[in-house]
Amino acid sequence: MKEIEELKNMLGKVEGKLIAAAKMYAAMNFSFWLFIMAGFYVLLELVNFKGIGLALYWMAAIVIGIPFTIKLWSRVERLQKIQQTGKKRKIVGAMIAIPWIVGSIIGWMIIPSMQIALNAEARLAVGFLSFIGISIGGMWLVVGREFEMVPAFLIPLCSIPVVWNMEEGAMIWAGFVVTASYSITVFWYLYSAFKAIERW
Repeated sequence: MKEIEELKNMLGKVEGKLIAAAKMYAAMNFSFWLFIMAGFYVLLELVNFKGIGLALYWMAAIVIGIPFTIKLWSRVERLQKIQQTGKKRKIVGAMIAIPWIVGSIIGWMIIPSMQIALNAEARLAVGFLSFIGISIGGMWLVVGREFEMVPAFLIPLCSIPVVWNMEEGAMIWAGFVVTASYSITVFWYLYSAFKAIERW
């Protein structure tokens, strides 16, 4: 009986470490995108992004970021497979890329070209928040509906009505909204990781 109990405890510790590792990989993903967004705002005043420059920055970020995101979530998926023996959960790279592509088209092309919101900056902010909400929301559906990810897309989507009627500073405010939502998600993932370790 003692040996069985020791084996059970050992397996529990291994499971806790696997869960924690998966959560930390997920947190790394959102930390990476926080860096991308911070870089945008650092360069915003220096380069004075407008129109095509804005689109090019985010297109470049997506081209660089999607492979990184796919790699991280593939590792998460492998760890989850180890935990969930017998359950078939396969994350295909293309499936992660699709919501980002759709989000980019809607957020950076369709919405800015429409005559909506109060002004051009407000339209851009609506597009930005839509891009984040659609992309992360779609990824959330693909990777398994992890609760920690919910703030990263729900907060930006809920903030769209606010930026819709902003006369000025809409894009800056939208950036802070996304930063806050990502920070909450990173914190929640790390909290879940440490909780998984401490449980055993």
